[in-house]
Amino acid sequence: MSINLYIVRHGETYINKYNRIQGWTNAPLTEKGIQDGQAAGEHLQHIIFDRAYSSDLARAVSTAQMVLEQNNHTDVSLLQALPELREQFFGYFDGISNTIAAQAIAQKRGLPTTTTFAQLTRQLGPFEIINAIHEADPTGDAETAAIFWQRLMSGFKQIATESSENANVLLVSHGRLLSTLGQHFAQLDGDHAEPDNGAVSLWQLTDEQLTLCVFNDLETIW
Repeated sequence: MSINLYIVRHGETYINKYNRIQGWTNAPLTEKGIQDGQAAGEHLQHIIFDRAYSSDLARAVSTAQMVLEQNNHTDVSLLQALPELREQFFGYFDGISNTIAAQAIAQKRGLPTTTTFAQLTRQLGPFEIINAIHEADPTGDAETAAIFWQRLMSGFKQIATESSENANVLLVSHGRLLSTLGQHFAQLDGDHAEPDNGAVSLWQLTDEQLTLCVFNDLETIW
């Protein structure tokens, strides 16, 4: 069974604007973030969605609602929020600047403290960077790659189970989560695997396999 999965990254939040790590922390959308959601809605307004999902975090839910409010065929009441599709949990590092977090992670791994988060992602890969964050977290609360991937795949399994063949499905989710998908399933470069806020990517979902068709699109009227 194959499903057309339109994945949108949520609109910009204040934590995004300040270049800080954002996992499970809820932060309101900025004015640009609202525009991101509205623009995604305009781009997807002609798609007849059979199902609609988002992470249960506020920024994803708000963006999904904006997308559906502008859709010509799909009512916002269809939206289902799934905690399984939350962003990666960064534990102690949630809300900390990317630079400070990268320094702590690099130091734990014996790398130069000038190493950036993008460089860490490229050097360590999509799963080992998650484990490195967990190892550097002094509280031990940050998710391991195994825990993150298990819950994420359970979310996609639910989407597959609830959707019919060739269904058009909307999903609004998060940057690091989508970066991990892009690196794992499409071998995207770690530096360029995280889509822009409000961007649309089209995937084919078959059971637990994802195939990328279009990535990080901010222009197409679908």
